[in-house]
Amino acid sequence: MPGHDQAPRPPGRCDAPAAPLRVVLLASATSAHTRRWAGDLALRGHEVTVCSWHEPGQGPGGWRDACAPAGACLPLRAVRTAHWLRREVSRARPDVIHVHSLGAHGALSLLLPARTAVPLVVTPWGSELRAADRHPGRALVARLALRRAARVVPTSREVAELVASRYRVPHPRITVLSWGVPDALLDAGYDADSRSTRVKYGIPAEATVVLSVRSTSEVYRTHEILAAFTRAARIRPDLFLVLPVGHQPAHAAARRAQQEYLALLRTRARDLAGRVVVIEQPLGQAEMFSLMCASEVAISVPRSDQRSSSVLEAAAAGCRLLLTDIAPYRELVAEGLLADLLPDPLVSSLADALSNAEPLDANDRLSNQKLMSQAERGSVKVAELERLYRDVARAGTA
Repeated sequence: MPGHDQAPRPPGRCDAPAAPLRVVLLASATSAHTRRWAGDLALRGHEVTVCSWHEPGQGPGGWRDACAPAGACLPLRAVRTAHWLRREVSRARPDVIHVHSLGAHGALSLLLPARTAVPLVVTPWGSELRAADRHPGRALVARLALRRAARVVPTSREVAELVASRYRVPHPRITVLSWGVPDALLDAGYDADSRSTRVKYGIPAEATVVLSVRSTSEVYRTHEILAAFTRAARIRPDLFLVLPVGHQPAHAAARRAQQEYLALLRTRARDLAGRVVVIEQPLGQAEMFSLMCASEVAISVPRSDQRSSSVLEAAAAGCRLLLTDIAPYRELVAEGLLADLLPDPLVSSLADALSNAEPLDANDRLSNQKLMSQAERGSVKVAELERLYRDVARAGTA
């Protein structure tokens, strides 16, 4: 029944489709996550502009990217960037601005006018919140950016509680939204051509393949993964380890740190010649998923995390999952994901797990794939994000 202030709808008349949104993403244009969100939103007909502190990304599909002015000392660059950002926002005339991470792009959001009429949505990354625990300057940026947000959108309930308790964001302004798994990967299923994938990367055809599904870095404990594999390999001659380098940081200092970490990793991997491959070239999402489908075991063992899209994709690919015993992964297990949760000390628990690891049986593999298809379908997640944008845009207009 219509409400008192709502006129009955004329017979045969349909609601007009909602108008496309104009969205500005303050995010790294080189990030796979940014490219995925921008591309998915553009495919739904929205006008998307990515404003990035770092260099522009490669080959945007249906969306525009812009890069902050480079060079000069940091204070001068900040002044130039403030003018650039306000000019880009004025040009885009966005309905909503979505800030991805509370690091450089959280700081970038503070260059917007304090009383901007455009509502801000903030997705805090777990790594930035961890860094803020040790760095007062980062903590201040996080606090200021979160304070200005109309909606905060973490991917796990643990980070939602952290944002509410530590940064005093009211619960009604927090929405947990997983990034999910792209439909194309879910629909590809487990039937990818694993034989050609193994040949491409020099993986033995009969090996039991162990894949690190996160970038090679200290955050994701790649050296500890290699140490645990070294122990297990002594008693499991069938095991073969694949270490993708993964995301290469845009910031010069972070790139140097990654290269130093990689150099030591390569030195240690030489002792396992023929049992380990380090994949140096960046991999697209489809290429990484093909590696997952060609692997029996997937590893993700950071000390803290949110709901990782890489873990969800590995579940959809049918891998046995070896994960650290942390709150976001316990959330997934409570929701029905089949995974082995590993306590610290990591090297010994992971070595034991690898020594006994077998591929998932068909029923368990199907169970994880069904869970991903029903609960983590990417098109559903993008539709939820679109609704969230419309909600905050309407509230901002009101």
